[in-house]
Amino acid sequence: MNSITIKPEVNELYNLTEFILNELPEDNLQVNLIVEEIFTNIVNYSNTEFITVNVEYNYPTVTMEFIDNGIKFNPLLKEDPSLPETIDEAQVGGLGIFLTKEMADDLYYHHKNGKNHLKIIKKVK
Repeated sequence: MNSITIKPEVNELYNLTEFILNELPEDNLQVNLIVEEIFTNIVNYSNTEFITVNVEYNYPTVTMEFIDNGIKFNPLLKEDPSLPETIDEAQVGGLGIFLTKEMADDLYYHHKNGKNHLKIIKKVK
């Protein structure tokens, strides 16, 4: 398992994405979207001092664990939003956790020693 600890700043997204995608045999759009959504939510809402991400790839599965010391928040308890019926009704934002739930094969959350732990398991090709 490889780990990276980064500052909770939007400009760190590129470094995190590169780190995770380098663990995979090829680029994966869904993994990229999951990383972007989870990282952005942590940066924007958690008030954390750091983000540590553990990554492990064992064909055909990648496991990513996001750890932060921000506000306690279990994204698995967040209700799914009502989806708009037309593109004109769509609003920016609010779908990141929902999309992550839809794309991931398994999600686990726990809070331990003042830290949020979100584990995401995703089958990749």
